[in-house]
Amino acid sequence: MSSIDLSNLNFSSNSDNDGNENHSVVSAFAFQTYTYKDNIFFNLDKLIEQGKSLDGIVIDLLNVGFSITMEEMVKFSIYAKKLLKQQGVLLFVKYDGAVTFSKDEASGALNFNAYDSPSGIFTRYPMLANHVCATVKNIDRRRWHAGSTSLANHILFNSIPVLTSKGSIAKSSFGLPTQLNWIIQLIDNYSTVESIIAQMEKNQRIESDEVLRLIQEIESLGLIFPMFKRVQFLSGCYRNRKAFRLGRYLVASGILSEGQLQELLEKQEEEGWGKAQKTFLGVLAVRAGFISTRELEVLLEDQYLYGGYNKVSDNASGNNKLSSFEAMKDSMMGSLNAIEPSSLLQSLSTAGKSGMLTVENLNNIILIKFSNGKVTHAKYANFKSNDAIVQFLMSWSEGIFIFKDKADNKELDASCKLEGQLDKLLLDCAVLKDEGQKFISELPAGLKTVLERVWNFNEIWTSQRNKTMFYVDGSKIPELDKEKIENLIKLIDGFTTIEEVIKKFNEWSEFKILKAIQFLLFNKLLNIQQASLYQPLSIFQSIVVELKEIIGVKDNKAILEASLYYVHGDSPVSQCFYVDTENRISINLSHVKSANLAMTHVLVDLRKWLEAYIAYCRRHVDETIVDRIVNQTIKTKAI
Repeated sequence: MSSIDLSNLNFSSNSDNDGNENHSVVSAFAFQTYTYKDNIFFNLDKLIEQGKSLDGIVIDLLNVGFSITMEEMVKFSIYAKKLLKQQGVLLFVKYDGAVTFSKDEASGALNFNAYDSPSGIFTRYPMLANHVCATVKNIDRRRWHAGSTSLANHILFNSIPVLTSKGSIAKSSFGLPTQLNWIIQLIDNYSTVESIIAQMEKNQRIESDEVLRLIQEIESLGLIFPMFKRVQFLSGCYRNRKAFRLGRYLVASGILSEGQLQELLEKQEEEGWGKAQKTFLGVLAVRAGFISTRELEVLLEDQYLYGGYNKVSDNASGNNKLSSFEAMKDSMMGSLNAIEPSSLLQSLSTAGKSGMLTVENLNNIILIKFSNGKVTHAKYANFKSNDAIVQFLMSWSEGIFIFKDKADNKELDASCKLEGQLDKLLLDCAVLKDEGQKFISELPAGLKTVLERVWNFNEIWTSQRNKTMFYVDGSKIPELDKEKIENLIKLIDGFTTIEEVIKKFNEWSEFKILKAIQFLLFNKLLNIQQASLYQPLSIFQSIVVELKEIIGVKDNKAILEASLYYVHGDSPVSQCFYVDTENRISINLSHVKSANLAMTHVLVDLRKWLEAYIAYCRRHVDETIVDRIVNQTIKTKAI
């Protein structure tokens, strides 16, 4: 039996005894964690003095968020170049996000990436995930496990580890540490990461995140071809519908350097003229010993699946979209550009599928569970059950879907259980969509329309609150819906468009919000905003400019402030208005919104201030002059 010398491999981390705030965990990788403080650069300087070379540096930002200046980011990038090993990473992490500088190129150049949650970087670096969870408070595996249905995780879990020649020797020699040996015995060049995890969980009771860490340990030892690095590249290409060449994929995977790729391309050119006479680049890579034949097969499968999936023409009909689903469903992955949300759900239902459907669009993910063709549970952001399905059917036109047979997700609890049948829900959504689009078309500016509560809204609502209410379609308004309407109405202030209200109100789906707005308009609890702050504010400012020339800048500003205080005192309303050193007046709209003030109220308050200002000016200037300026300005602005 052949053997392999593993004596030079280090299976314990370097620990730092300099007394700084950092941590280390057992790993063949060298990682350090620091909390972001004033002395951070001093600590990094010490690492350079000690000649340290690290696989990863973690900067804990939990207490400060991403409040780092550009100057500091530049300094961090310089330290990253000096301290990181090849393919090392400098990670800035907080509870709901991560930013990285990764040293991925042979030249030492840095790549910058941002993630909306730590799970994104953990997919790329499971070993780093293990270190972060051990050293950064409030970052735990349970939270980022919820992201295991994302596109990147789907690609990783369906990836096939392929042994290098060194890995084949290690597998036959049984010379690795116990857990690594368990893993490498399961790598047969055909089993996916997911199947390896399932066997380890069943036979050795090792959790999936630990299995991923061990697989990356094996990868770092050069026993399998690089796999984790290409996950991010493939997910980016698939998400952006970007085809890629095999040579570029070999470099992105970390199998070839740019220089080695150029050598292969030059050799390819030397071997013949014309495209048909050139030797296939993959064959040249095998001949050169960069990859095995099996690894080439895996890379070509990846290229086929992720590097050109979206070839449906722009003018494709609905029938073409449906037929394209048949071509994609073998991989259980596809695009909403190729199939409508309703058709996707119907197709899986008709096929009697059981498992998890995940649809991902930017930072949005919807989870839908099927059982023998029936949709049983659904969750999207704060929407659950039927509301999540309605939001998906109504609002999603783009996204990447993944269906995993027999899969489950712990996030889908009893509160996510659907009520009623899918067919009825699809029909109800179609009717609701038609009604919603008709209502939108009747608004003067569609979703850009601005609405405002009537001036005595609170009085009317209080008097009607305990009575039976009905939506415009005749359905009764439940008590819970009344509470939601009270929350919704706070966003309708005479400044915010319906579109903005929909984005801000995350308790209901878009068309449920429209249904409530239609009810409020029908019952004259809302008005379509016709007024504008521009004209009255312009009139006020023009009067101020004329009188400032007579009274003087300093005295005129004092009159403006005195008249404002006379009318509004120290109330929240007074904070909505501002006077600068040049006597320019303005309205703080952000404060208006935070104070929950309506447009009508602001206009009335502005007029009261103007009247008080004119009255004050008549005490300092001839009344006839003040009246002439006011009348002339109003007459001019009204034209």
